[in-house]
Amino acid sequence: MARVPDVSRDQLSSEEQGYYDEIVESRGGIRGPYGVMLQSPKLAACVAATGAYVRFEGDMDNALREVVVIATAREIKSQYEFSAHARLARAAGVSEDTIQRIAKGTAPDGLSGDESLVVKYVQELLRDHKISDATFGAVKDRFGVKGTVELTGLIGHYLLVGQVLAAFAVELTEGMVAEIPE
Repeated sequence: MARVPDVSRDQLSSEEQGYYDEIVESRGGIRGPYGVMLQSPKLAACVAATGAYVRFEGDMDNALREVVVIATAREIKSQYEFSAHARLARAAGVSEDTIQRIAKGTAPDGLSGDESLVVKYVQELLRDHKISDATFGAVKDRFGVKGTVELTGLIGHYLLVGQVLAAFAVELTEGMVAEIPE
């Protein structure tokens, strides 16, 4: 059970209900970290707006974005985030082999091209807290400066989401399956 209850729309003031509605509009509902984050409605709306940008805009294709998200989730051991986005990765066409390699922590071995490159970038940033010149150069050459900034922002967004999920002990919901081996 989460450490604090999710907030329902009727618990919010009329102004705060606007933030709630913005989140529902951008995500189709309130789930995962947003139920908890609505304890601070404006923060929840700001995080949701950033999430909508990094997930749905920019030049990176959707499948590769989901690879970045699940690689980030794997590095911080966020079962909720990984489970939610592994489903989205599959729907976007990411291979089961790629998803399993990331889940098991064996990637980027066995991956190629852009998938290998972005997983390496995620791992260096989250494990080493820095990016090697070689990896940074390869990412910048492939995605440009703007794309590199957006890739880093995508990782940062899901770090924030993952920390909310961890701090408030948000559990997997019905139908979700833990995919990161313990």
